[in-house]
Amino acid sequence: MTLITSTVGDNPQQPAVYSEIYNPDQLIAGNLKVVSQPIILSGSVALPRGSVLGRASSYSDIVTIGATNVGNGTIGSITLGTAVLVGTYTLTAKSATDWSVTDPEGTVLADATTGTAYSQEGLGFTITAGGTAFSAADSFDVQVVNAIGTLKLSVKTASDGSQNPVAILADYADPSAGNVPAGAYFMGEFNINAVSYDSSWTPELIATAIPNGLFLKGAVTAADPGTATPAVI
Repeated sequence: MTLITSTVGDNPQQPAVYSEIYNPDQLIAGNLKVVSQPIILSGSVALPRGSVLGRASSYSDIVTIGATNVGNGTIGSITLGTAVLVGTYTLTAKSATDWSVTDPEGTVLADATTGTAYSQEGLGFTITAGGTAFSAADSFDVQVVNAIGTLKLSVKTASDGSQNPVAILADYADPSAGNVPAGAYFMGEFNINAVSYDSSWTPELIATAIPNGLFLKGAVTAADPGTATPAVI
């Protein structure tokens, strides 16, 4: 039998030279002290570093349909006013059209009626009948979640408080699957050409709306130095 011999030698050192170039994104555009804070970010899409954020000042709701409901109707047109309580409102059918309503503290509120707009304690909704009538013990839970204090992409036409810019996102974050912790700048000088903002804003409008302590400057470009003409606002 003939064996095949493989020769294995030492691994000789191979000289190597690497060249790296640091290319900053030019988001920070001045020597003013940068102040950042941890935040909770909400929203339906991922946001890049430099996104202009507003602070939500409203509540959100989560509706749960009773697992054993006989009727296949729905609940909608939900509104949450300033007097609403955080927690779960329980709606239980007494008949096809009559519903008891209990707030998160266990207080029994006025009954609701299928097909009629309801409003009590800052909570509004309408229960709509389906093809199969509701039956006694059918239920809906309306969970009121406190969204006050969370930050989201600022939209000029919003009405939940986020129409007022308050911060700039410090790094990429994706809240599309639920609120996530992130960081944001609340003070500093930033490049208007490097920030990211909703299309409801223009550079001129957002530079005016941004609060004191945050300065959007248009003297530099977000492109590689020397490749573009800066926008001036």
